[in-house]
Parts: sequence; C-alpha cells; structure tokens
Amino acid sequence: MPALLRHIPPAAPPRSPLSFDPLIPILLAAGVGAWAWMFLAYRSPPPVPFPRQPSEFRSAAALETVESAARAALDKRPDDIDALLQLVVAGFERGPDRYEEALKNLEKARDLGALDDRIFYYAGALYEAKGVPEFAAPEYEKFLRRHPDDLETRLRLGNLYYRLEELDKSAEAYRRVLAKKPGDTLVSFNLAFVLRDRKNWTEALEALKPFTEGGRALPTGGRKLLGDIYRGLEDPRRALDHYQAELVAGGDSPELAAAMAAAFEDNGEPDAAAERWQRVLQFDPKNREARGRLRRLKTRLPG
Repeated sequence: MPALLRHIPPAAPPRSPLSFDPLIPILLAAGVGAWAWMFLAYRSPPPVPFPRQPSEFRSAAALETVESAARAALDKRPDDIDALLQLVVAGFERGPDRYEEALKNLEKARDLGALDDRIFYYAGALYEAKGVPEFAAPEYEKFLRRHPDDLETRLRLGNLYYRLEELDKSAEAYRRVLAKKPGDTLVSFNLAFVLRDRKNWTEALEALKPFTEGGRALPTGGRKLLGDIYRGLEDPRRALDHYQAELVAGGDSPELAAAMAAAFEDNGEPDAAAERWQRVLQFDPKNREARGRLRRLKTRLPG
C-alpha cells in the first residue's frame, strides 16, 4: 500500500467528498484479492493421495517415509485421523499382505469421525479383495452417492452385484457405465452375462453388438455365451455352432459339455446329446443332471 501512495503528487488539488480517486478501485481490488487468496489458501485442503491403480502407486521407499511419519504422528496423538488415513492408503498400495492392517486403521479413523470420501472407496476395495462382497457393495454405494460419475467404482459395484446375485442392480450399474462409455467392450460383455442369467435373450444379444457387429474378437467364454443366448432364443443349431467354436478355441469344460448336450437334445440329436452328457460325467461323476438326462435319453436311443 505505501508504495502506491507515494506516487500521488504531493500538491494534488483538494477533491470534493464525491470526487473519484482512480486508485481506490485498484486498492480495493488488491485488498479483496489478497483477502480472497488468504481465505482460499486457508480453506483449501492440501492435495491428498488417492491412488487406485498400480500405475499410481508410490515406490516402496516413498511409502516407508509416509508410514514412518504417520506412525510418529500417532505416537504423539493416537486420534490423529490424517495419520490413520495415510496408513490406510499406504497399506492399500502395499498389497494384500497389508490389507488387514489397512482395514483396522480405516475403521479406527471412521470411529474417530473421519469424513474423507476416500474411506468409502478404500473400504469397498479392501472388503472386495478379502472376499466379502456383502460388506464391499454398501461402501461403493456410499462413495457413488458423493461421486456419481465415477465409472471405475460403478463398474466394480456392477461386478459385486453380480457376485451377490442381485442381477437387476448389476445390469443397472453396467448400463449407467455404458451411458457414459457407449460400446465399451468389457462392460457390454459383462452386461450380456447378466442379461443371459436373467433370461433376457434379445437384450443380451443386443449387448454383444460391439462384438457381433463391430468386428471385435470375443473374449474367452464369449462363444459359449452366444450359444447360451441362441439356445434361449430357441435356435439350437446356431447355438451349437457357437459352442463348437468355443470348444475349439478354449477347450472343453463341464459347463460347455452340459450346454452342448442340452442343445443337441433341443435339436433332436439324442446320440450326440448322450455323448456330451457322458462327457459331463467324466468331469463330475456325481452330476445328477447328467445321470437323469442319460436315463431319459436311453428310452429314445435305438437298441
């Protein structure tokens, strides 16, 4: 301020109380700018690490430094929420051997009143990794209520809903991702699986258009998926074509053998069906469906 004032001529003529001083807006603007900068600097939190993919993880040496500082802070103040969250993030980056410890620190931070949105994401990811999807799904839901456009988390949630057999919710999650990323092959493939399990055959076939009409190669299991859909659409011959392609590309399995056996039955080929049900029994000698189907087929086979 003094540096600006000394440039005013000392013999300036007197002004009326209503006269305009061109410096006043400048000084006011400078003052407001300085106040705003100080306010934002005070209110804006420092950047916090939120690594989610391995490519974003810090080096082992960097993590050791973070962990040492966090533990030292907790020695001084055991209720230091920021230090606990630093350990949560570091534990997530360290990998499965540290997930249990990370979860304990996360729950402690939550008990102390932590409001950081990262808690919901990391809780979901850690519970998911530990094989408890019923705990993971509600955490992802909480995160998405705050960040509804986070596609990675919504995709994770769709996968969890599928594992929990909540097929309607799984399909909805995948559709919301596809609304933002039309034609995404991974999500389209996952959605087709869900719709097949819901027996929404036409919609399932529609979901696979990025492959069937887009010229993209189907992942492993994709030909069987198409076969299942065509069986549902009562086209066993076309289903068998896809099953055979899956057999050649990915090898046999009890699921594929059973699907082919059922399609052969639907197509009026009992001999081929019996051979495939026998193949199911080679994989699983106690398979009740295969035994029952073979008993019924014997009445239709010659001799």
